[in-house]
Amino acid sequence: MNIKTVGSVCSGIEAASVAWEPLGLHFEWFSEIADFPSQVLASKYPSIPNLGDMNDIPSKISAKEIKAPDLICGGTPCQAFSLAGWKTGLNDDRGNLTLKFVDIIEANDNVRIKAGLPRTIVFWENVEGVLTDKTNAFGCLISSLAGLDTTIDNIRWPNSGIIYGPSRNVAWRVLDAKYFGLPQQ
Repeated sequence: MNIKTVGSVCSGIEAASVAWEPLGLHFEWFSEIADFPSQVLASKYPSIPNLGDMNDIPSKISAKEIKAPDLICGGTPCQAFSLAGWKTGLNDDRGNLTLKFVDIIEANDNVRIKAGLPRTIVFWENVEGVLTDKTNAFGCLISSLAGLDTTIDNIRWPNSGIIYGPSRNVAWRVLDAKYFGLPQQ
């Protein structure tokens, strides 16, 4: 697949667009609600719309109000899965945005398939705590993305793996940020 267009949710200041710029990827839209990151996006990318609340994106894609890009990236809020947070998983509104991310991918896939295009490439990032979440958010995410009929349950997900499914194959890997020049683990 030749990836050319990207949509971004929970965009922050959009580090992905800076990292992927040398690859020639074009961002079609961002989705960020926090004030400061939204101001950064407006300043750095005035021609790319910030859609705001990601909850509205599936209907906008389905209605073709926004483009269904080749790739969708996002890092849904980590507080629900983080050691620094309450670890409430899908019982937290922020953790539940993981499922909304799946809704966005499904809406994007539907539009792309009807247009004779391949399914969406997905890039999702979060904290390692999502692998041990008691509500199995990670199992829900990867099972849905793979197109499985049932959710794979696992008490503790390994740090890397792959799931083969009828919709797409899903691979994951835990990377330690300290090995990439960042002062965190």
